[in-house]
Amino acid sequence: MSEAVFGPDSIRLMELDDLDAVMAIETAAQLTPWTRSHFGDCLKNANYLCQVVVDRDDEPVAFLILSRILDETHVLNVVVAPALQRRGIARLMLEQAMEAARNDAMTVMYLEVRETNTGAQLLYERLGFEVCGVRKNYYRRGDGHENAVLMQCLLSGGHK
Repeated sequence: MSEAVFGPDSIRLMELDDLDAVMAIETAAQLTPWTRSHFGDCLKNANYLCQVVVDRDDEPVAFLILSRILDETHVLNVVVAPALQRRGIARLMLEQAMEAARNDAMTVMYLEVRETNTGAQLLYERLGFEVCGVRKNYYRRGDGHENAVLMQCLLSGGHK
């Protein structure tokens, strides 16, 4: 079986029919997964952009949830199925989202990431994000809480 290749044409809007696959990805990849109703609420909100990356069979393998407020874009959730991580899928989703945000006159993109998720932080830095703060004890863990690192990317600067 040949390795799947993902490109911009692999990204489409998330639909209600995708929720089973999205929940499976979320549950497999996240320490504190979102609920099905949380995803449903995002799909109903006009200020949210919900996208999935799909394989050749149109099955979701990753997703990205963004919100837009005034001229700011917030990355709320970005997850790749564990078996497909570290293959550039998150980068693909984020680069496309950043380009769309620039085209829509958004000036800044924000996100928060677990302090221990250094791989994701490195990806975000490579995309032009910089640390702009810390939220103490933001994420739940089995043994307590973990800090969130706040990051921002100024979109008008043309980072790639």
